[in-house]
Amino acid sequence: MKPTLFPLRRLACGLLPLFLTQCATTPPQTVRNLSSEELAKLQALHDPWSGRESELSAKIPDKRLEALADMAIENRNFKSSLVNYLQVLKDHPERYDLHYKVGVIFLMSGNLEAAKKELALVLVHKPQMLRAHEALGLVFLHEKQYPHAIDEFNYVLAQDPRRAIAYHLLGVTYLEANRYESAIRELRKATALDSHRLSSWIALSQVYLKQKNYSQAATTLKRAQTLAPENHKINRMLGQALAGEKLYPQALTAFLKAGDEAQAYNNIGVYYFMDGSYEEAAKCFQRAIELRPTFYLEAKNNLQRALEKLQESRQ
Repeated sequence: MKPTLFPLRRLACGLLPLFLTQCATTPPQTVRNLSSEELAKLQALHDPWSGRESELSAKIPDKRLEALADMAIENRNFKSSLVNYLQVLKDHPERYDLHYKVGVIFLMSGNLEAAKKELALVLVHKPQMLRAHEALGLVFLHEKQYPHAIDEFNYVLAQDPRRAIAYHLLGVTYLEANRYESAIRELRKATALDSHRLSSWIALSQVYLKQKNYSQAATTLKRAQTLAPENHKINRMLGQALAGEKLYPQALTAFLKAGDEAQAYNNIGVYYFMDGSYEEAAKCFQRAIELRPTFYLEAKNNLQRALEKLQESRQ
């Protein structure tokens, strides 16, 4: 069973940090970093093979341990999976497919140095393993070493020009590096090869939002909506794109679909405020507070600013 590599999803929550409230969506599940004691135990298993017999290995055959590790990955129980893979590797250090999986687990738990070590070991012995190059590229991407990440993804694409995930990862790297035209080029290739990859449509929309190309962002997000109509992130970004086009009623509808009515009114009020429509902005901020009297302090501050600007404009 091969673990799935999860592409980066650090897409901006909002475009106006001074006014927009925090997103109400539940953050994606992350893996906590292992404690120093846990890392020490894993290191004792892993480096070098000490030869001491493990109680666990005496009881559970390697095949069973590997099956349990694969199942734990499926259930996102990375700590258990890591321990089981390392136990198998104690007796079979030549299992580079398992070294790859260990590298991915370290990557997903934020232990980038350990991930880099495992993946480098894999690629010394299995340079043709494209998914290991992609994983190493992701390590470089997390480290903001964009040229190294780009090299890894380009190497993969030189071997397999129809690998949609590699185009996606390359596009996301260009996005993170603020090279927007290159990001658009690669993400379009990703969506052309795999039109059902939702993350590629979202990343492409994010590039257009960064460029303030709101019309193209809205078009792309509506395409993404056909795959996930109720996705909160897509609806929130669509609200931003429509508001950028000054289509405020449609933007409000999209913000409402993002799942938080009070936040939706606060956010659309921000766009009215930035457009100089202080009376409409004040109404939206007031509505947000009415919907949730204990609403964020930002909404109350926004209302006060809008009222002050409205008074100034009338004077």
